Amino acid sequence: MPIYDEKTDDEKARWYSSGARFYVEGRPRYPAALIAAAAAVAGWRPDSRILEVGSGPGTATQDFAALGGRFTCVEPNADFVAIAREILAPFPDVSFQTSTLEQADLPVPFDIVLAASSFHWIDQQRGVRRIGEVLVPGGFAVLLWNKEPQPAAGQAEAVEEAFRRSGYKQPIARQSRDDVAAVFRGLAGPLQTEAFEERLFCHVELAEDYGIERFVALHRSLSPFLALAPERQESVAEALTGNLRALLGPVIPTTRISAAHIFQKAER
Repeated sequence: MPIYDEKTDDEKARWYSSGARFYVEGRPRYPAALIAAAAAVAGWRPDSRILEVGSGPGTATQDFAALGGRFTCVEPNADFVAIAREILAPFPDVSFQTSTLEQADLPVPFDIVLAASSFHWIDQQRGVRRIGEVLVPGGFAVLLWNKEPQPAAGQAEAVEEAFRRSGYKQPIARQSRDDVAAVFRGLAGPLQTEAFEERLFCHVELAEDYGIERFVALHRSLSPFLALAPERQESVAEALTGNLRALLGPVIPTTRISAAHIFQKAER
């Protein structure tokens, strides 16, 4: 992502800070069916040792933590870590490091490495090598993905017009389910080596109604919006809220694609 890749390491660590609360409000959770499928394939146990890479505000962590396990969550953004600590307070076996995967001091080894919409942010050489180093032989790398919700086909034109009136280009490109699945599969390319064997790739399509405020919060959590100057963010958000409500009413029907991709480390 050019907007993000041009930043320094410190800027990357703070990238989502201004949108952290909107991320929690606007981003969807992962489907229960994917959580269950991933846990079954990875042999999730109450005593599993889990490393979560790029845990963010705990979006996936809270669902997996309910299954048990001892979690080490590595997340470079301090604002996300603060939110996650609050959300995950009921789970005593979840600990945090405000760090990147490459720099973290990890209590190895781990049975499972989890990356929920974060695998593409790690260094594709050093980070993937470290995943291989910290996993036990036969351990699992669990990748989850959520495509940003997009307006249902019948609402897409009105949403596009609302963005146009607000002076901000709609950043979510419409893609077919197969196209999104192909992108998700491609993002796991660095794991497709002799060191790992693919165990599962599955994806589902879900429909969900978004209230206008939540839909705007979703967009306020996306990188194109975060790249705007702070005062521009506020004016666009206000205009977009008004224009969406005027054109679509209180609710926007959306669809999204979610996927799970699981690899097992070689036993040798």
